[in-house]
Amino acid sequence: MKPQKLLCYLFPVAAGLGTAWLRYTAIDRAVDPGTGIPSSTGWLTAAYGVIAGVLVLLLLYTFLMGKRQGPSPALLGSPVYRVLYVVAGLLFLASAAFAFFSLADTDASALSLVEAIFAIACGLCVLFRLKVQPTSETAGTLLLIPVFYSAYTLLVFYRNNNANPLIYSFATELFAFLAVMFAMYATAAFHFGKRRPRLLRFASMAGIYLLVTVLCSDNLLPFFTKGHLHFDTADLLTMGGFLVLLCAHLFVLEPLPRGVRQD
Repeated sequence: MKPQKLLCYLFPVAAGLGTAWLRYTAIDRAVDPGTGIPSSTGWLTAAYGVIAGVLVLLLLYTFLMGKRQGPSPALLGSPVYRVLYVVAGLLFLASAAFAFFSLADTDASALSLVEAIFAIACGLCVLFRLKVQPTSETAGTLLLIPVFYSAYTLLVFYRNNNANPLIYSFATELFAFLAVMFAMYATAAFHFGKRRPRLLRFASMAGIYLLVTVLCSDNLLPFFTKGHLHFDTADLLTMGGFLVLLCAHLFVLEPLPRGVRQD
């Protein structure tokens, strides 16, 4: 892998791990564990300042890469890309299984059923996409389900948290879902003549960064947020599936050779 492409992964992941630690420190030192109310804003301001700074750096890098970018046909058929897609599809199907299991709970809502159906459809579309021509409109049509699913997860997460006055406790997660949704949209747009290479690169790197931050500071290490978890197992698997998809789409994005027309 080229050093430039490796940097597109290493920097967001390393920054995400560092930001997760900073969120833990901020909550540990500035938030009352009993009420969740901040006793001071210094640490929380620093945490969100770092998040904003990293996103600005990713945006600057995106503009430096220019607009002449696109999915490489050679990389679209590579084993790495296909393995990432298989892993993502299986994660979505596992998420659907856990969402169906949650329906047995007495307090389960209709949203859980919709989530399970979306997750199944998303997993099947991701896996079936490997069977079609990767640059065809059929492949783009199959990507519409992940676009809709990412938008649905964003809306459901906002619905569940919009009444929470402690914005610091869910703002990072909200921006993570926004990044995923825009990255999925930009990927699908390539198949319909709407090239959004800068949006795809920025949203993919930002999504990787924010998802790593959220997964490490909210759930995989629950003590980071003193037990205030935002997600269940199905949500975690879905976020993992989107994280792997972002890695796959970023992997195939390459500068276009000179002389190649940008449609």
